[in-house]
Amino acid sequence: MNLKEILKKFTINEIIYFEENFDKQFLAIKNLRKNLNNDDLFVKLVILNSIVSYQLIEPGEKYWLDFSNFFSQNNQNVLQSFKIFLEKFNPINKESKLKRIEKVYLWIKDKNLIEDYKQNLKKFNKDLAFILKQKENDKTICFATKMFGYSLRVIGFKIIFPFEIFIPIDKRIGKISKDLNFWINLSKEIKIPLLHIDSLIWITFGLSYNEINNIQNILLKEKIKELKSFLNQFYSS
Repeated sequence: MNLKEILKKFTINEIIYFEENFDKQFLAIKNLRKNLNNDDLFVKLVILNSIVSYQLIEPGEKYWLDFSNFFSQNNQNVLQSFKIFLEKFNPINKESKLKRIEKVYLWIKDKNLIEDYKQNLKKFNKDLAFILKQKENDKTICFATKMFGYSLRVIGFKIIFPFEIFIPIDKRIGKISKDLNFWINLSKEIKIPLLHIDSLIWITFGLSYNEINNIQNILLKEKIKELKSFLNQFYSS
């Protein structure tokens, strides 16, 4: 069975449930929001961390947990806190990453991001790319849009990712195909937005079979097991 046949079995509601209950990045920022009790700051911290989530020294799941724990306690001075955080948890090219954070922070610090973009993630994606002088389909731009969408869902908004926002092709996704057109065509054929395809593959890759067995929905569990089995051929080496 090929990837298209496996993915087209999923409904969008199943994917959202899977993201919100099994994506360790989602669960990490959910914990951060609970500890901050400040939605404006919460959303901004998530975006700032998203734009430097590359060249990591630990798996993404662990990195976002460390982010959540650190900023739950260190959030009075955003830029100073990020400087310390990067030194400890994301030190590769930390100076250039800090400059990215400073540039975006200047853009967002006085904005009401929730009101401005909660109904228009495409505009957020476009505006962020413009600020960082990057393409809208660049990996970190798409990933930041995804995590912003996640943060809005943590707050309580119903967010389904737009079809027009591209998939962030990182190492996990790139193992299957580094060709953006492959993913665009797949999304059109199975009628699932690219960022949700990204979630299905990225989360499943990181889950153990013991964790998959904890999925209460039996039909969803079997679909995830089938996807996991398919992915193993790409990630076994």
